[in-house]
Amino acid sequence: MLSYKRPTSFSQSSMFETCPRSWYYKYILKIPVVEDLVYAHRGNVVHHCLEEYYPEKTKNVKEIKKMFEAEWNRYNLSESKLQGKKDETWLMILNGINLDLNVTSTELKIYYPDVVSYLDVVDSKNNEIYDWKSSTRSAENEHSYTFQLMYYAWLYHRKFNILPNKVGVYYLKYNGSKSKLFKIPTMEDVKKVEKWHYNIRTRMEYYMNNPEELPEFNTDYFFSPYKHLWNINHKNPEVLHNYVIELENSYLRIKGNIDEFLNKHITTKFSYEKKDKYFIKKHYPNANTTICFWNSQKQQLPIGFYNRILKTLHDYAQYRNKTAVIEINDKRNYDDTIIQTPEQLLSGLKLRPYQKNAIESYINNNGYGMLEIGTGGGKSLIAAEITRRLSVKTLFVVDKKELLYQMKETYEQNLGVSVGVIGDGKCDVKDVTVATIQTLMKNIKLYEEYLNKVRFCIIDECHKAAAKSYYKLGRKLNNCERILGITGTAYRDDGNDMMIHATAGDVVYRLDSKTLIQDGFLQRPEITFVSYDLPEHVKNELEEKASKGTINEEKDYIKYYEQFVKNDVVRNNVIHTITRKHYNDNVLIVVKLVEHGKYLESLIEGSKYIHGSTNKTDRDTILQEFKNGQQKTVISTISIFAEGVNIPSLDVVINASANAGFVKTIQLLGRVLRKNAGKNAAYYYDLDDTINFFKYASYKRMKAFRKEGHSIVKKHVTEL
Repeated sequence: MLSYKRPTSFSQSSMFETCPRSWYYKYILKIPVVEDLVYAHRGNVVHHCLEEYYPEKTKNVKEIKKMFEAEWNRYNLSESKLQGKKDETWLMILNGINLDLNVTSTELKIYYPDVVSYLDVVDSKNNEIYDWKSSTRSAENEHSYTFQLMYYAWLYHRKFNILPNKVGVYYLKYNGSKSKLFKIPTMEDVKKVEKWHYNIRTRMEYYMNNPEELPEFNTDYFFSPYKHLWNINHKNPEVLHNYVIELENSYLRIKGNIDEFLNKHITTKFSYEKKDKYFIKKHYPNANTTICFWNSQKQQLPIGFYNRILKTLHDYAQYRNKTAVIEINDKRNYDDTIIQTPEQLLSGLKLRPYQKNAIESYINNNGYGMLEIGTGGGKSLIAAEITRRLSVKTLFVVDKKELLYQMKETYEQNLGVSVGVIGDGKCDVKDVTVATIQTLMKNIKLYEEYLNKVRFCIIDECHKAAAKSYYKLGRKLNNCERILGITGTAYRDDGNDMMIHATAGDVVYRLDSKTLIQDGFLQRPEITFVSYDLPEHVKNELEEKASKGTINEEKDYIKYYEQFVKNDVVRNNVIHTITRKHYNDNVLIVVKLVEHGKYLESLIEGSKYIHGSTNKTDRDTILQEFKNGQQKTVISTISIFAEGVNIPSLDVVINASANAGFVKTIQLLGRVLRKNAGKNAAYYYDLDDTINFFKYASYKRMKAFRKEGHSIVKKHVTEL
């Protein structure tokens, strides 16, 4: 007999009580629906603003109004049916502020294997619980909300063994007595709710095992997400398109009629051409340059395309003037381990409004998705909060040793759990583990058993997920319920973007660094491209050296890079000049070649160099001294510092690498944008090269910044 192992919420249990068939379709069959979430979004705006105000009450009304405007615009509510309700919504927030409540915590999580809930407002000093509602008051919802309050009282008593002194709802549309609904819970109320809860779960298990006995839809259930199925004859193939999507291992398989037209459409939608196909075809005319993820024989796709295929099947049914009913058959075997996480992040850091939005966007998605948030936007904290909310066996994948320990520290500080490490010569597997992709793939057979038990996987800097190693890792996560990709740039310079989606899903929340700067969360950068004069005789000499030994003396990128970047005395002296200008600041210089970095280290007095061969002890020492200001100038290869490494005190970045890629350029700028006490400016310097390959690369970097909305200043080295 099947057992319903997942925790239930009040809303889920209420849906079951009102309409068991709606519950079964949503939570057991997981039949996707398209719901109008505009009122839910407005509720989120109100809640997020009040959560930002309480419990500290340090923000003034002007600051909350600014946040409200940003939240309203992000949900695009002015273009919805609520377009005339903006002032009314703001008034709700003012009403909430004017309550001047004593609040010790908001969104207090109470979690047990059978139940999960978040209490809007808690005053633990007086043992009182409140809820904010943006709905209109009515006799019907009074009854529902009263029972919900008793449900919260039961959970509070279960958690703290204390019966709340008072529970209440504040209807934020109103002032005065109409805005308040208060109740004094009794032990009899608590026992009644407890009995109701376990009775609901017993009936859920019964219908799981006996779905044929489910009652028909309750057509009085106004909030049913399946109204479009109420009057459909399920035996009439002219009206209905039935599909079953099986989720097994790391793939999804479609059972149902995939005709020739639909098969062709799916093949096209889930394929792409390699970016360098023209060069490949030039040398190998018969080469296949198409990457196709759709296996038409097995009717199978990588599981990261889950949301895309749902939309494709619904769109096709609509095209055929039919209604699609898609049943989800999840055949994966999830690990039941529940991690004991705190009610809130232990570091005391308060989540920003956009971070809350990102978290909700991911949690409410169907298991797979990417968060594209500008560097410095706190993606690590978001990942820690999602892990806290899910409380399941978690794997966090990074690609650098520095990030391995950085994330271990972040998780332990925020979740209060001991975090395992796979990488840097260590193999310490725990319920929450941080691992390097290199170690996992090098010993993939050794870790297969562990990977089969991972229920939640986070891929850091997931724009790298197109690399074969990340894709292969995704195929080994056979019982992983959720995959989260976090990045500042959810695209790749090599055009393999679809490979990212195959592994981590689509972008479910996006916020660029320009917006973070405008909202005051990041430092506004001063981006300067520095030009310099290369004497004609020097240029000719370097050209000769770069061309020497090549066939027909054609231009060779590697040789040119060596002469015009690595060995160019004039160019390297420009870098030295910029460094001297910022002798009191923390300066990071990035290079591409190890030998180039060594040369700059010898040129720039007091600088220290970190590269792939630097031993761990020296690397850790230099990084720590750099973070605390003892070491002012650090040189590093771009592969180490372009992504992830967090140094808020960094004042200046000098890009000496002459890279052409958009991704690394934007990620590198992000290193200097973080705000920090005493930091008044963020400087990014680059070289405005004019020679062959490097002139185009400089143009590409400028284009990347302008695309992100940044301003660029051009200066000659003599103007510094």
